[in-house]
Amino acid sequence: MARSTVNLSRDRRTISDENDLFAYSFLPGTLFVALLWLISLLSYLTEANLVWLGIFPRSFFGLIGVLTAPLIHEGLVHLLSNSFPLVLLSGFILYMHRPVATRVLLLVYVLSGLLTWFIGRQNYHVGASGVVYGMAGYLLFNGFLQRNRGAMAVSLVVLFLYSGLFYGLFPTDEQISWEGHLGGILSGLVAAILYGNNQAARVALPAAPVAASIAQRHLSSTIGYHYRHLQVSYTVLPGTAPADNRHSYVLHTTSFSLAVPTKPAASSSKRKRE
Repeated sequence: MARSTVNLSRDRRTISDENDLFAYSFLPGTLFVALLWLISLLSYLTEANLVWLGIFPRSFFGLIGVLTAPLIHEGLVHLLSNSFPLVLLSGFILYMHRPVATRVLLLVYVLSGLLTWFIGRQNYHVGASGVVYGMAGYLLFNGFLQRNRGAMAVSLVVLFLYSGLFYGLFPTDEQISWEGHLGGILSGLVAAILYGNNQAARVALPAAPVAASIAQRHLSSTIGYHYRHLQVSYTVLPGTAPADNRHSYVLHTTSFSLAVPTKPAASSSKRKRE
């Protein structure tokens, strides 16, 4: 018995649509980085010291930095080191984990700051490094938790691009907030645990009626590995639509024909062997 579920919503995407979706996934991160550069430029032109907007651990007023610290950077090098990772990692998350991407990014943004506020030294902590570590941690841990090839490939890419990721988790330089890095990587782990299984969170789109003369590739588990792919051609009567999108077919191994249960106004099918 071979079962098939007809859903053409994803099949109708063309290569151009996928390219557009991939490109637009990097737009939010690019706009966020543009905002960081604008703030840094205005701070430089006005000679304003915005360090007080950073996270000051275990201080009530220091909590404001949970929201504002990622927007403030000390110097051009600090800003440059965070700009490219912000665009790249946010784009990967938005493209590959779109159903939960907004929740993941918000959780990483807020939780990385809160953890820094709890464990940080009594200094102002500024910069988006915690957010970068959080996004990298989410992609990394999600790959290992999901144990699928696509997620694992992204994890390996993250490890390759940020080979010094774990090096920044230790107090090697007084000028670097390793507490922010640690808070970020932990927030990524929490996000991967909470939202990593995003397949279940995907919203099922209503399946469109099968158009006439559409042939689809189906998978059968009953006729062996080498002959399990069936090419099924549908013929839909004009003005009719199937009651549901799940159909059962009975394969006769002697005649290699495909029988369809007879129902009122049912669509007919014929089978071709590859």
